[in-house]
Amino acid sequence: MDARAAHPQPNFETISDSFDALSEQFSLCSNLPAVDGGARLVDMLQAVLNRLDTLDRKVDGIDRKVDGLERRMTVAERNGVARMENSSAMRSDAALAPLFSLETGAEIPGCPSTMEEAGELSSRETASFVIDSRRGHAGGVIQCSFDT
Repeated sequence: MDARAAHPQPNFETISDSFDALSEQFSLCSNLPAVDGGARLVDMLQAVLNRLDTLDRKVDGIDRKVDGLERRMTVAERNGVARMENSSAMRSDAALAPLFSLETGAEIPGCPSTMEEAGELSSRETASFVIDSRRGHAGGVIQCSFDT
C-alpha cells in the first residue's frame, strides 16, 4: 500500500461548488448600502426632497390665496365703512371716503372726493360708480359706490 493513497485528497467538485456559492454571495454585496455608495439611499432621499418641493409649492399657492382672501376681506370691510360714511354726507363740501380695489387693495382713482364732485357726475357716470368697486385696477372700470 502506498503512503500517499492513505492521506485524504481534496474534492475539487466541492471546491468548485464553494467558489460558486461564494461568487453568488459576493454578487449580492452590491445590494448593501455601504457597497453601492448609498445610491439607493440617495435615490430615496431625492424622492423625499422632490415631494417636499412639491408640498412647498402647494403651500406657497395656498399662502398666496389666503393673503388675497385676507386683502379682499379687509378691503371689503373698509369699503363697507366708507359706504356708510358716504351715505351720511349731506353738505356739498362734505368729504367722501375713498373706496379701494378688492384686487389690489389700492385706492380706486377717479372717485369723487366731495359731495359736490359726486353731484357733478352724469347719471351714467354715477351708475357706473354704483355697480362694483372690484375692478379699480389699471385698464379696468373705475367704479365707486355712493348712496346719493
